[in-house]
Amino acid sequence: MKRAVRWFVLLLAFLGLTVSLAGVSLYVAQDQLLYPGAQATMPFGDLRVERPDGVMRGWVIHPEAEDALIVFGGNAMSLSRYAPHLAACSSRAIYLMPYRGYEGQMGKPHERDFVADGIALVDEARKKHARVGILGISIGTGVATQVAVARKPDRLWLVTPYDKLTRVANDTMGGLPVSLIMRDAFDSEAAARQLSGVPTLILQANHDEEIPAARTEQLVRALPQAPTAWLHVDAGHNTMLSSEQMCAALRE
Repeated sequence: MKRAVRWFVLLLAFLGLTVSLAGVSLYVAQDQLLYPGAQATMPFGDLRVERPDGVMRGWVIHPEAEDALIVFGGNAMSLSRYAPHLAACSSRAIYLMPYRGYEGQMGKPHERDFVADGIALVDEARKKHARVGILGISIGTGVATQVAVARKPDRLWLVTPYDKLTRVANDTMGGLPVSLIMRDAFDSEAAARQLSGVPTLILQANHDEEIPAARTEQLVRALPQAPTAWLHVDAGHNTMLSSEQMCAALRE
């Protein structure tokens, strides 16, 4: 009996060590997993936004338009690659500024910088445009909601959004509490509760492989008022971007 107990204790110790090592590995690699980056398809344009630690660069499409649209993309999305499609969908001046570490941008990607840089980008756009809207896509919806709380855009589009990225991660890992080791939470639900008076349009993919429907539904419930539209699109997480419904929504 004592021998059996000893082997049981050793087994528990081994399992504990394995889980600990896996947790450490995930903690160390989380930035690479969460922010894989993207490659630019063209040199930076004229967009320059001064930040305390340097200059952020990007592009502006339709720069002479009266109204502007700020775009926060997905975690592996190349804004420059997607620019022609956006140009065809919206007549607004479209501001595309890659996240830090993306498409040749300076710095390293982190949520706090994404939000601070986004606020600065809205301030820059408001120097030239009467109205500024914000578009968030996938992980970018977590940035868009926080920036919208700070700067109250005239309209907010959220494409494949979620309530909190840490919950998405837990769901993806079969309920394992990986959120405990995540540095960036992207708490869109908390931000959404402060979006009173901001017209918000939700585009949810019916076949989303990344964001469970429950995560989007929880976000919508957090809004102070019902969204101006909640579109359920017959698309997947990545095919949503090429859907006619998304393009039509951006024309509003």
